[in-house]
Amino acid sequence: MKFNQILISSAVILAALTTEAVAQQKHFEIDNQKNKYRNVAQIESVADFETFTGKTNEISGTIAFDPKTRKGAGKIVVDPATIDTAIPLRNEHRKSAGWLDTAKYPQIVFEVEKVQPLKNEEYKVTGKFTLHGVTRKISTNVKVQYHGADVSTKGNGFEGDVIRLTAKFNILLSDYGITVPSAVAGKVAKDVTISLSSYAVSK
Repeated sequence: MKFNQILISSAVILAALTTEAVAQQKHFEIDNQKNKYRNVAQIESVADFETFTGKTNEISGTIAFDPKTRKGAGKIVVDPATIDTAIPLRNEHRKSAGWLDTAKYPQIVFEVEKVQPLKNEEYKVTGKFTLHGVTRKISTNVKVQYHGADVSTKGNGFEGDVIRLTAKFNILLSDYGITVPSAVAGKVAKDVTISLSSYAVSK
């Protein structure tokens, strides 16, 4: 076989393998309709004189995942204007220009760039995290629980295969252009914990 023929054959084989790997990935969408209440994004602030947690169920996104090869990609979006801290006045302050400025920056986004399988259902995920209009690269451990469509998934209100994503990581607010005023320094932490638990269904 001539050298050119070997190159062509190798390219064809590589293309076929790549196509097959992509085809094996299942595509999921975060269920923000019927099972919206089950999705929770949370931000926790632990300061010297006050601890509070803000939560929202307004989560959307798409995930590509292959449970056999444990490869994946995806993008998750959270609506910061809907985060509820249990105090209406604090919610309004949080949405203002001095804080999250949700009118100008209506989305918190995590876009996956690299997925590294760890033990069992654990993965190290690296990607671009965007908050308050600032994007930084972060890495965090994510647990991905896959359930093929069966009686149990249908009985729990899901139509199709299901994956549950859970993650938790810390950020410095100053890294995202948010400064804690001295007047509330003891009530709002400079570093906060962000966590996510969401369900995505195959499409």
